[in-house]
Amino acid sequence: MASIEAPTAGNDMTTAPRPAPSPSRSTLRFLPVGVALLCVQLDFFSLGLALPSIASAFGSSVTDLQWVLSAYMLSLGAFSVPAGRVGDVIGRRAAVVVGLGLFAGASVLCALSGGVGAIVAGRLIQGVGAALILPNAFALITNDTDDAERPRALGWMIGVSGLGTALGPIVGGLLASTIGWPWVFWLNIPLAAVAALGTARVRDSRNPEAGSSLRTIDWAGVATVILGLGLLSVGIDNVPELGWFAPLSSGLIVAGVVGLVLWVLVERRATYPLIHASLLRNRAYLALLSVGTIGNMGTNVLIVTATFTLQSVRGFDPQVSGLYFLAGSTGVAIAGPIVGKLCQRWSAIRVLGATTALTAVGLSAMLVDALPLYCVAMFAAGLAGGMTFSAAQIGVQTVVPPRMSGEATSFMLMPVVALGGLGVVIVSGVIEAIGRGEPTPTGIDAVLVGYSAVLLVTGVTLLVAEHAGLFRPKGVASPSRP
Repeated sequence: MASIEAPTAGNDMTTAPRPAPSPSRSTLRFLPVGVALLCVQLDFFSLGLALPSIASAFGSSVTDLQWVLSAYMLSLGAFSVPAGRVGDVIGRRAAVVVGLGLFAGASVLCALSGGVGAIVAGRLIQGVGAALILPNAFALITNDTDDAERPRALGWMIGVSGLGTALGPIVGGLLASTIGWPWVFWLNIPLAAVAALGTARVRDSRNPEAGSSLRTIDWAGVATVILGLGLLSVGIDNVPELGWFAPLSSGLIVAGVVGLVLWVLVERRATYPLIHASLLRNRAYLALLSVGTIGNMGTNVLIVTATFTLQSVRGFDPQVSGLYFLAGSTGVAIAGPIVGKLCQRWSAIRVLGATTALTAVGLSAMLVDALPLYCVAMFAAGLAGGMTFSAAQIGVQTVVPPRMSGEATSFMLMPVVALGGLGVVIVSGVIEAIGRGEPTPTGIDAVLVGYSAVLLVTGVTLLVAEHAGLFRPKGVASPSRP
């Protein structure tokens, strides 16, 4: 296997040397980028508790409402890889600003819509905007920081975006029950405007190896990856209603896999591929990608099992369940700054291995019956799960050259979104199968124990591999030990 290309500090564009900023300025200058990330998180997590109001307003079916949520994740996953390449070509700053414009415009469409169909269309456009924002926001920070500053800056911006995870359900429920569900979307407009104006002043970057114009983008690769991921996501989304072996769901899943195979074949011949082969030879990146995806599935297990436990087993209504669930989402929200600090002292891979194992401990603690202890366990599981994915996100920015940071982040989003949806389907299916069609404590406990074992083995394996030097570039000696 080829050696890992050592990351270089700072921006790859030719610029005059500049003095190192103070730590406080390092964080504050990226605050608009953090607000851009906050828009994406807040919109997604606030909409869930607004769905009953939307259903009441339009007399909609459960299937229609499911697409209000699914459309966003479908387009985000399908467009993430092309969006990263667009930022490489036109500049990450422009890509984030365009993404915020799409996000805000689609929010207006949703707020003014006269039916669920228009909201679904707006959510699809919001997903495209989010796809432009996410990888390019991380790339902007990576290319304007040095190796020492980067983990801290990234950690704090992940923390800003995490506020959307914690506050989203409360904000969505409050707005929908007081001034009306359209305000869940209207709220995005001032946030996107502030983020766009501030991001326009952040130092720009691009990848000089990606081509000089949009014409150089591998459009055949764009078409096949969007087709493959889109069909796969729709097929998975139909499984809960139709089952795995229904012709529609299984046919779409197979067609999606075929589309992704075609994408790989197209990429091998492209002059400017969406994903360079060198990225897939980087052992450290692949470890962060795979373990980060597995760790993110742990957060999905937390969400699904807590939802079943609070609503189906304990009998709380959605509003009360949302308040209790704040314990878990608060843990996720505060994880970023903690991980940023840890990654300044230890490698992101070591932090990722440790937090993956800790997520197993947190999920196992959710086996308790007493409600106060259950809330503490949710907080612990949310904190460890948030730290796991934050470590993976920060780690990706440290193990690839900064010019490839947008590409690396966008490719990381692909399995997280696609397999995240699959994980929710599988976890829900296992719980209901054990309970013979109903969510029961036995089924919930079985999932918590089973996935805790997966996370524990994964985390320990990664720590052992890191200790053995598997992820060090060839020719780099092990550090001396006392």
